Amino acid sequence: MYHISDIKKFIRCPRYYFYSINSSNPYRPYLRSDENIVDLIKEFLGIEECFTGERNDPPEKFLEAKKDYDWFVHPRFVEDELRINVPFIHKTYRGFDLYFVYYGTQIKDLDLINYRICTQLLKKQGIPVSDIFVIYMNGDYVNRGRLNPKKLFLCTDTFKGRSIFAQVIQSEFDYESVIRKMKQAESETIVSQKSRACHQNGLCEFYDECFPDEQLLEDDSILTLVSSQNKNRMYEEGIRLLKDADPGQVEGNKVQYAQIMASRDGGLFCDRLALRQWLKKLNDRPISFIDFEWDRYLIPAYREMRPLDVLCFEFALYYIDENGHMEHRTFVSTGDCRREFVEALIEYLPEKGPILAYNATGAECLRLQELGDIFPMYKEKLDRIIARFTDLAVPFVEGYVYDVRMQGNYTLKKLVDICSNYSYDSLDIYDGMEAVYNWRNIDKNTAENGNEIIENLKEYCSLDAYGLFLVYKWLIKLVVESE
Repeated sequence: MYHISDIKKFIRCPRYYFYSINSSNPYRPYLRSDENIVDLIKEFLGIEECFTGERNDPPEKFLEAKKDYDWFVHPRFVEDELRINVPFIHKTYRGFDLYFVYYGTQIKDLDLINYRICTQLLKKQGIPVSDIFVIYMNGDYVNRGRLNPKKLFLCTDTFKGRSIFAQVIQSEFDYESVIRKMKQAESETIVSQKSRACHQNGLCEFYDECFPDEQLLEDDSILTLVSSQNKNRMYEEGIRLLKDADPGQVEGNKVQYAQIMASRDGGLFCDRLALRQWLKKLNDRPISFIDFEWDRYLIPAYREMRPLDVLCFEFALYYIDENGHMEHRTFVSTGDCRREFVEALIEYLPEKGPILAYNATGAECLRLQELGDIFPMYKEKLDRIIARFTDLAVPFVEGYVYDVRMQGNYTLKKLVDICSNYSYDSLDIYDGMEAVYNWRNIDKNTAENGNEIIENLKEYCSLDAYGLFLVYKWLIKLVVESE
């Protein structure tokens, strides 16, 4: 039996589909939602009595229930080896209205494959669809102490000024043909082919399985050229290294220039004049190195939160005082710890001197601006802290420094690997999302080893903060060695 999600995965990439269905990795949602979304939407729609579908329900259950109910929640249907469930269906005098859910505050695109398949399959079963609605989050809603579903959600039957229903029925989706191709592919070897899907929402999690040979490529392989639309073409033309890149096929941004020059100059490029000028702003002491961890909530769980807001639950700080002595501080808490977070940050941070973070403007600074809006009594202090931040990613984003060992990747973890003997590989928590999932378990009281997880969180976040110091020290060394 197939589901719509299988069809969409197969359309994206047949290999992605087969890898995903055989993957043992548990599903871990990016957005946190502790509330029962179905119950909240039922209250929003004013649903008091309804038929509620259950997993593996035969389609006959809906047919039997439709004479007794006007509302149907997650009813299941099966047709042509395809199983679907529709979030909400409303029986009206015109037919049946479908309600889908969009987990965002602005509908950026329609899930037309999903909507069309559902509409077509219901039609085959003699269930006429009369209209289609999409429920989404109200970005202006603020939790004032108790959730109000009537204001938390919005509902529309139009997208970009046109009826959603009209856009859905203007053409059909041949899902039967796709299912036949899926069956055929099950007995064939699917050749790996690069496409935009390989980089959809970041690098595909199965990329290394599709292209294992690329793990053996030289550090300065042409395939590491960032922001390049032509690197695969150059590789196919026999160009293997960055130093041999075809100028006519290189877009010519700053980082690409740094990459090519590093390949030509023995593995390292450093614009020491630009780097020296940038480092001058960091001469004052004390100097601080800080990293935050946070979770993002679909439903605003606490007072003054909006849909999709974040909650900072941890920071790690290292700072070097006027005498060159390094201090280390950490903060981790659970529940609504936003005020604790702010107060600990103000207490632990030195009152002056530069503060370094990685991607600071879009991360730490943004979080502090949000916290200042929630806690106006601390806003002035937080604004002064924000003004002291310097983004350690700048030398790499601007192409001041490139080491071919970066392989086109200038994340903090990669930089720490290059400039030190420290590694995240030995940590129990080794990346940001792993930290979030572990914290969720503690916060929900589902982790028996809560204290151990807290120590693991501190260890991970502290390496991020200390890693900032290691990269900073490396940049200084690059400048000093040229003098």
